[in-house]
Amino acid sequence: MKITVEYSGQIKNAAGCPRAALDIGDGVSAQEVVLRLADEHGEPLASFLLDDERRLRATVLAFVNDEQLQWDASRSLSDGDEIVFMSAIAGGSS
Repeated sequence: MKITVEYSGQIKNAAGCPRAALDIGDGVSAQEVVLRLADEHGEPLASFLLDDERRLRATVLAFVNDEQLQWDASRSLSDGDEIVFMSAIAGGSS
């Protein structure tokens, strides 16, 4: 099964590429892919994506086909799915 991963902003710099095509097994969850990407890429991507408990950081938004990934709800992937990582943007002043 093939999926696409897209990185944006600082996460793209940490990954060392803007996009990647992955061949993963059937029945793999998006959460498993996130953990695998962190392990395979190592630092600094692992620190951008995961906190000390190996959960997706609150400062990172992950989407599977335009649907935000909820870390505590396992999300199965299908052939052709796309995972997009974005840095959460906060700020502005009044």
